[in-house]
Amino acid sequence: MYNNYKTFLASIAFLIIVSCQDTNPLFGKWKLSSWDIGVEMNLNEDTIKSFNLLDEVDCKNKEVLTIKSDGTINSVNTFSPLIKISKTNKKYNLNASCNEGSIGFASSYKIVDDIIVIEPNDQIYYFNGIQLTRVFKKAIKVYDSSFTKIIEAKDLTLNYIK
Repeated sequence: MYNNYKTFLASIAFLIIVSCQDTNPLFGKWKLSSWDIGVEMNLNEDTIKSFNLLDEVDCKNKEVLTIKSDGTINSVNTFSPLIKISKTNKKYNLNASCNEGSIGFASSYKIVDDIIVIEPNDQIYYFNGIQLTRVFKKAIKVYDSSFTKIIEAKDLTLNYIK
């Protein structure tokens, strides 16, 4: 009888814990899956061009974005390669090298529809049901061939998947 009572209490506790867990698909760990500046490239010279810099460099991508139900968001080991881009006669020349060390951030956020707004500076992540997307407008500078003058700026788009 005592064992039945313990089993019953354990079952109730399990059901309470499971039913109280947040099932919001935004919550959890998100891995950086693409780093895109809108320029197709073949930096690793494997004959396959890609818009995703992660496919083209040997830098380790350990970036994980964690969104918690308590209103906090953090990123660890932020992917931050050193990028140099020039443009000559409509052709982009890219050079990327790995940046050693670890960069990260922690902040609070609010959810408005399917948009995560990071406070206090209102940076935005968009959620489409399966991935998070963040766009940094005009974040990547493109220089002339001598790297003396900025001739355009490209958006940087980061995509994350669970």
